[in-house]
Amino acid sequence: MISSLFSTQRRLRKAVIPALAQATSSPWRQAWQALRRNPLAMVCLVLLVVMAIWCVLGPIWSPWQDDATDALMINKPPGAQHWLGTDFLGRDVYTRLLLAGRISLTIGLLTMLLSVALGYLLGAVSGYAGGLTDKLIMRLADLVMTIPSLPLLIVAGAMLSELDFSADARIYMVVIMLSLLEWPKLARLVRGQILSLRERDFMLATQVLGLSSRRRLFGHLLPNTIPILVVMATMAVANAILSESALSYLGLGVVPPTPSWGNMMDAANSLIDFQRRPWLWMPPGIAIFITVVAINVLGDGLRDALDPRIKRSQK
Repeated sequence: MISSLFSTQRRLRKAVIPALAQATSSPWRQAWQALRRNPLAMVCLVLLVVMAIWCVLGPIWSPWQDDATDALMINKPPGAQHWLGTDFLGRDVYTRLLLAGRISLTIGLLTMLLSVALGYLLGAVSGYAGGLTDKLIMRLADLVMTIPSLPLLIVAGAMLSELDFSADARIYMVVIMLSLLEWPKLARLVRGQILSLRERDFMLATQVLGLSSRRRLFGHLLPNTIPILVVMATMAVANAILSESALSYLGLGVVPPTPSWGNMMDAANSLIDFQRRPWLWMPPGIAIFITVVAINVLGDGLRDALDPRIKRSQK
């Protein structure tokens, strides 16, 4: 009788464990489900995906080339032949808008990747190591953050113009400049998060278990900073697009003939173009506005979806 009772309990445990495993989804699946419950974030995600795909594939389907000029079609308003009109060289504004989207989105993504990698690594090392390493990294971050970003970018852009870099090389130089100004924000936030998590019970348990520093840092500390990383990454993309647009508008970022949303808005520096030819500067301005707003809204949605404390409070 006792043996049959034990065998019955063993069968019940074997039946319950797979059921629990199927009922409990992975953290990433839970985050995706939480994001899907946020309709505004999902709309922004779909909008950004469609915009990126259209910027990549749209120029391929366009009958007009970026450098195709037409002296008879200079500054023509939107029509059936040119959906968004033509510029001062007779080039199709619609095609240039899509090609400019490639450049602006690429600069934003590359800046995000470089600044996040640099800031995430330095912030984690600073918060985990402490001591002299922490002081050196944080003083460097403070030094970079005390310098006004826009004047510094203008000076750096003017130096690039004097060094006579090619149009393609200037894109990568702009990415490096923006990344060097963006990383301290993420480094300070990651450091504060690491200092807070380092004293939690689960980290004390890893120390008692004798786990290596590398495993404690990369296996337990850094995964818990992913929500703040996602938010700062989305903000970095938006800030990079805005900063590149400002530099290119001033003629110090991406330079023609390479199009970007910023240097396309340079057409608004003439009062006549600003008043009588809005099709030259309004499409890139609207594209910048929609992209930045969608990225920020999506970042907030991702933060809410990835933060377990927010999910618990919602339950």
